[in-house]
Amino acid sequence: MDYKEEQSQEIEILESIYPDELTVLNSDYPNIEIQVDIKLEPVPLADSSYTADSITNHHILHATFTFPENYPDEAPVIKVVPEEVPKLDKDDEEDDEEEDGEDEVEYDDHGNPVVSRFENLPDKIHFHEFVPQCVEKLNGQIEEDMLLGMQMCFGLISNIKEYAEEWFQEQLSELERQHDILLQEREKEEQKKFRGTEVTRETYLEWRSRFRKELGLDVRDADRRLAAHQGRLSGRQIFEQGLAGDEDLDEDDETLITEGVKTMAV
Repeated sequence: MDYKEEQSQEIEILESIYPDELTVLNSDYPNIEIQVDIKLEPVPLADSSYTADSITNHHILHATFTFPENYPDEAPVIKVVPEEVPKLDKDDEEDDEEEDGEDEVEYDDHGNPVVSRFENLPDKIHFHEFVPQCVEKLNGQIEEDMLLGMQMCFGLISNIKEYAEEWFQEQLSELERQHDILLQEREKEEQKKFRGTEVTRETYLEWRSRFRKELGLDVRDADRRLAAHQGRLSGRQIFEQGLAGDEDLDEDDETLITEGVKTMAV
């Protein structure tokens, strides 16, 4: 096989397919090197809360192929470099100068970062994490599909695009899942703020005793009764002191205790 001629023919074919995307970095045989700029078109899955319009950056993968002397009988050296370019419309261009740096993080009263239900998760996906597994997958594909001995760059370029767009969908789905869990946890924390202390008979009686003692209700009632009976014990007082049972609440007690229960619940 004439490796130089084989490589030259493949480059001509690739230039016809990618007239604007392909750049020959080194045309001298051996070690011919080309770069293809692959513009991705990531689209969220159908069940996602986002659409393609939610993606505010163009994602481009610069794929470089270096041909060994005996390519295609030997696999090319593959390198992938990601790039993000903001999608700017006219309004964005006018406001761009006013928006320097990253958006400030907002915090709630407890110091926790505010989690927005409408956070734009697609902007959190970056392809730097994708590159190592992509190159590894491509090298594995060359062996598994037995591509050695044939021109393979077009197929590899197509697979890079396919792998990257599938990876984007997987990452977005996982981010949405984690975001939903975080929102649910925050909502539970917020709901706790509006829940009072659960009142049982035991906790109520304990609170009632403490409440009456703090406000001096028992002493007040005793003084009132003595004054009302000119210092003589009433039948009710005799009954209470003899049996030491819980007394019924008069209207004043009910009012005070109702207010106390509200205070306790809050």
